[in-house]
Amino acid sequence: MDSISLSSLSSLTTHQKSSLEKGGYKNLSDLLLSTSSDISRTTRIAPLEVTRILEAACREHAVPINKIKDLPMEGEEKFTTGDAELDSTLGGGIRTGMLWEIVGESAAGKTQLALQLSLFVQLPSRLGGVLGSAFYLTVASQLQTTRMEQILNTHPLLSPPLCSFANIQHASVPTIDKLIFVLSKSLPQYISANNQNSSSRPLKLIVIDAIAELFHTSKRTTTQFLVERSRRLSEIGMLLHSLASKHQIAVLVLNEVSDTIDRDTAPLDSGQIGYKDQFRWFGRADSVLGEDRKEATLGLVWSNQLNVRIFLSRTGRRRYLEESEQSRKIQKSVSATSSNISAGDQEPVLIRRLTVVFSSVCDHASCDYVVTAEGISVIPGSAVLLTARPAVSTATPPGTTHDSMSPHGDFTQMQKAQLAPLDIGHIMDSTAIDSRYSTPDNEPGDDEWDAFWERNALPECVFEEAANLTESS
Repeated sequence: MDSISLSSLSSLTTHQKSSLEKGGYKNLSDLLLSTSSDISRTTRIAPLEVTRILEAACREHAVPINKIKDLPMEGEEKFTTGDAELDSTLGGGIRTGMLWEIVGESAAGKTQLALQLSLFVQLPSRLGGVLGSAFYLTVASQLQTTRMEQILNTHPLLSPPLCSFANIQHASVPTIDKLIFVLSKSLPQYISANNQNSSSRPLKLIVIDAIAELFHTSKRTTTQFLVERSRRLSEIGMLLHSLASKHQIAVLVLNEVSDTIDRDTAPLDSGQIGYKDQFRWFGRADSVLGEDRKEATLGLVWSNQLNVRIFLSRTGRRRYLEESEQSRKIQKSVSATSSNISAGDQEPVLIRRLTVVFSSVCDHASCDYVVTAEGISVIPGSAVLLTARPAVSTATPPGTTHDSMSPHGDFTQMQKAQLAPLDIGHIMDSTAIDSRYSTPDNEPGDDEWDAFWERNALPECVFEEAANLTESS
């Protein structure tokens, strides 16, 4: 409305336009954002005539009302993840027009899932795809084309004639400003040019790997930093939703986790819910033992931008899969890793956990999965529909703990009881990792923090100086 000048309105007389201009009203927005009394006072126009002016201006630029039946159907387009069990857990696959987040610790399989989705979005509709293309944005890493090629060559639904690297665009966005520029300028221009080319596939998937890396800082976290981070996250979320809804694109954002630290906080007034208790329901998964040790980064501000949050966890569990649980894909992976091992000495499979923390298109559910040469593969029959979480108590007497406020309430115990009887827990993980065969299920040195502290170990003199200072004080 800022660009609509009052002089261009045919419904107003020359005298009315002149009076309004003398009162300082030049644009339609100036007029509509002022009260009738203010307009009458500054222009010396009678209140009844001001009302007629406002009605005439609104009628001239009124937006026509559309019937619901005439609006285009949105939100029903979706494409497969490449695994039928995972599609079922996610409500039929990855829907376009939405903002999806995959959050998890290092080596949980976030990038694996993003890579395979970049391929499956290209499939024709008869195979579960949408004949689209992908745009992959990386922050601090490179696009893993070698791993993508392995998925392309091993998954039975994929083949070079159907999927091509030419349908995957890549750009590096190492800073927040660069990401915002790409989302606000570069991508809209690319989409417009791409749509005009009849030989190009429409953009249907945008991947950001990974957004939390943009906000890493070695400086002290201050209130000003958190406020600025919230502002930039809201701006990024607005741009992503605009692209997703306008062009019916599935936006997939990868995020990191941090350790869960439950601190004692001051009691709140009746009716108030603390940040810790709010974020428990939106930032953590808690379907099996070990999932609740990590939570999503970037806080509630970012959580409010999302339509779906999927949590991938390395729970440390290993299992010998029964024949009924071994789909064709898993059998291929197991046989490939144990070709030199007898049937009795078969290595257990590393089991990870996927949990839908919240979603607008599917139920709160959880399932076990493995990473194979073909990508993410859900163990058949492991999907569990999680029950509704108990209501958060808003008034807890001081010195008492309510089950619904405790991280280990009845819901947690009930869900942890769903562990399959063949889980052999953390005992098998104590085996030296370099003694196992290197496979997609067994990633040597997958904990990057251990490697970091090995390279940056503090010398003994630092601890001795700290002890001396403590004794002297």
